[in-house]
Amino acid sequence: MKIENIFAKNIELTPAIEERVHTRVAKLAKLTKRLQPVSIKVEVGKPSQHHNKGDDVYYAEFSVKVPGMDFYSSKTEPDLYKAIEKVRDDMYHQIVDWKRKDQTQQRRGGSMLKRLMRFGRE
Repeated sequence: MKIENIFAKNIELTPAIEERVHTRVAKLAKLTKRLQPVSIKVEVGKPSQHHNKGDDVYYAEFSVKVPGMDFYSSKTEPDLYKAIEKVRDDMYHQIVDWKRKDQTQQRRGGSMLKRLMRFGRE
């Protein structure tokens, strides 16, 4: 899995944030080993600079492109690292669900072909 870019909006992209993103994306890369080429765009930051009261709000967005499908997830949290964790979990579930659906459709097609072949013999 290739990270095209990591974009930070209204915050400074520190090496710690960059390292956290790379470790979380590495866990997604295990799912997409056979689906090459895979690219991912990551955006982290604050929605705006004009909040004067209350807690800071951070967001993380992942956009993953695999052959035949595009996935997108965005989460907001008071802690940037929690937002990265949640968006990675959501992206993980989206990819797993898509792979399961694809496998199920392939099995259905194979079983239908098998039934058609069997019908001719009986």
